[in-house]
Amino acid sequence: MTWFVNYTLNTCISPADRGLAYGDGVFETIHANQNGFVRLSSHLTRLYKGLEKLLMAFDVEQKEELSYFLRTIVSDQLDGDSVVKIMVTRGQGGRGYQPPKTVKHTIVIGILPFPNYQAESLHGVGVSLSPIPVNSNSYLAGIKHLNRLEHVIAKQYLASDDFEAIMLDCQGYVIEGIQSNVFWFKDGLLCTPNLDAAGVEGTYRQAILAEMATQTTLIGNFTAEHLLAADEVFMANSLMKIVPVIRIGHQSFTIGANTKNLQSLMQAKDMHGIH
Repeated sequence: MTWFVNYTLNTCISPADRGLAYGDGVFETIHANQNGFVRLSSHLTRLYKGLEKLLMAFDVEQKEELSYFLRTIVSDQLDGDSVVKIMVTRGQGGRGYQPPKTVKHTIVIGILPFPNYQAESLHGVGVSLSPIPVNSNSYLAGIKHLNRLEHVIAKQYLASDDFEAIMLDCQGYVIEGIQSNVFWFKDGLLCTPNLDAAGVEGTYRQAILAEMATQTTLIGNFTAEHLLAADEVFMANSLMKIVPVIRIGHQSFTIGANTKNLQSLMQAKDMHGIH
C-alpha cells in the first residue's frame, strides 16, 4: 500500500484533524490500472459535490491539482488493477463543531490492492437483510461522507456465509447494501431504491441507469417484500461491478438472462471506459 498526504508520500495526519474528530470530510474509492482510471470524472464529480455540501468546496486550482496528481504521480505507481482511495477532510482548526473560516484541506490518497470478485460475479452470492437501519438525511443523501458508523456496525452483524447485507431505513424501505447499491428485475423491469433521503449514489449505479436509459426503469420506495418478490437480484459498485444475488436469507434466486445481459453490456463499457 502506498499513501500520500497533501501530495507527499506520508502516512500521518494530525490528531487534531476534523476528519478524525468529526468525520468532517468525504471519500472515493476508484478502480484503476496502468491504463488509467475507470469513470474518474464520475468519482471526482461526486467528491466535489460532497465537498460543496459540507461547505468546503475545492476551487478550480485545487481541482486541477488533484486531477494532475492522479493522472501523473499516482498513475505512474499503478501496476495492474488497483484501488485508489481519496479522502478529503476540512483539516485542522475551529472550536468544537464550529469549523475554521478558512479551510485548509487534508488530502489523503492511497493505492491499495484490488479485490478479486470474479467468482462472485460468475456464481452469485448470498445476502441477508441487515438488522441495522440506514440513517436518513436528505441533505447528506447521495454523497460519500466520512460518517459511516451504521455500515461499520452492519458489517459486524454480517454472517460468515453472507457476502453482503441489504440495509433498510427506519421506515422499512430498501436503501442499499453495506458497500453497494441494490437492483432487481421484476417482469423484465429494472428496479432500484430511491436515494433522495438516504444512501450513497454509487458511480456504478449511475452508469447502470445510464446504460438502461432507453428502457423503462423504476426508482422508488420499495419494502423488503417488493425485493423478495423479484425475479432477479444483483448488487453493484465500482469495484465489484455487477454481482448476482442467488439468496436473500432463506429465499433463493436464479441468475437470470436480464442480469447476465447487463453484466455483459457493462463489462464491455468498463473495458472501453478507462479515462
